[in-house]
Amino acid sequence: MRASVGAQRSTKWLGAVAVFTTALFPFVGYLAPLGFAPLLALCGLLALPGLARARPASPPTMALFVLVVWGLISLRWSPAAPKIASLRDSGDLGGFTGLKLLFELALYGAAIASLRQLSERAARRAAAVLAVGALALAILVALDGVSGAAFYQWLRTSIHDPIRPDLAVVKVSIATYALALLFWPTARIMSGRGWTPAAFVLLFAVIVAAISLSADASWAALAAGFIAFGAVRLFGKVAARWLVAAVATPFVVGPVLMLWGVHSGLVAALHRHVPRSWDARLDIWAFASDRIQDHAIRGWGIDASRTFGPAIPLHTHNAALQLWLELGAVGAALGGVFFSWVAYRIVTLTGESQEDGAIAAGALVTYLVIGGLSFGVWQEWWLALGALTVIACDISRKD
Repeated sequence: MRASVGAQRSTKWLGAVAVFTTALFPFVGYLAPLGFAPLLALCGLLALPGLARARPASPPTMALFVLVVWGLISLRWSPAAPKIASLRDSGDLGGFTGLKLLFELALYGAAIASLRQLSERAARRAAAVLAVGALALAILVALDGVSGAAFYQWLRTSIHDPIRPDLAVVKVSIATYALALLFWPTARIMSGRGWTPAAFVLLFAVIVAAISLSADASWAALAAGFIAFGAVRLFGKVAARWLVAAVATPFVVGPVLMLWGVHSGLVAALHRHVPRSWDARLDIWAFASDRIQDHAIRGWGIDASRTFGPAIPLHTHNAALQLWLELGAVGAALGGVFFSWVAYRIVTLTGESQEDGAIAAGALVTYLVIGGLSFGVWQEWWLALGALTVIACDISRKD
């Protein structure tokens, strides 16, 4: 009897944590997207009581753990390794990527594992909050997009922290990445509740926001996600199995394909036709692929991307190439194992529900395409957003 009462209290607590997290999504997404990292860390801390009933660590979690350990080992030869003597306070620890990854894996993993145990009633509450918040955020960002981020500029001015119009557009555009990812579980929630018109409004708003704010990776990733969604929705497990191969390919032969593109003249041809931002990406990818050959097995070491000067501004803007460059074939293999296992789980999920499998496929491809075009693989807010997407997909399945 006591155990039953304790379980009920735990479920109610986890439900409150889920509602708290989803309620903050639109505010963080618009005002401070980098805040997804502390939000998910707090969610993980609050959800820790739920780990008592959680399942043991899954194979993909173990792959990520080994990847982080390998990253820490690579500090021995990384030119970006922080000096131990300089780590005197918590502020200095912010530059210790390997250590941050350990905490993120623990906290984000705790959030996912614990909230996976939500009751259907609690999941429905959180789902409703997420759907309303995502729709409101999408409409706001779309309106800001067509107005040149006028509302965001007014907001910053009203708190005596004015911002240049071009920087305001960039700040607001970051919300489109979160919206592109959360579109999939949110659309699932809306369609399941009979709110289909709202799902179309959400899609339209996200597209308008991405195009008007020049967030090319957002709309490109959403388009790719729809291809994956449609394929799995129409062809079921056959398409889902092909998705596993598609997900693994960049982690296996990414540098080889890029070098082939350089030597065949394909990259030079693309340089003449793509916009400036994509032209810069091609230069970064070609340079990174060439440097990968120097230490193909062990890599240059974690965070080494930051040490190549103007040739690579901060990171490679491609997750697979960054893993290859910094952690070599070992790191790329571990990253490929993780995402391939996630894709393989979609095969099983598709067998249970073709709709849920298609939604998961759309979300996974959207995340990989954005990660393959825009952000560094270690950026904590981006990793947190991936964790939030997993939580949202779990909630949508119970709604």
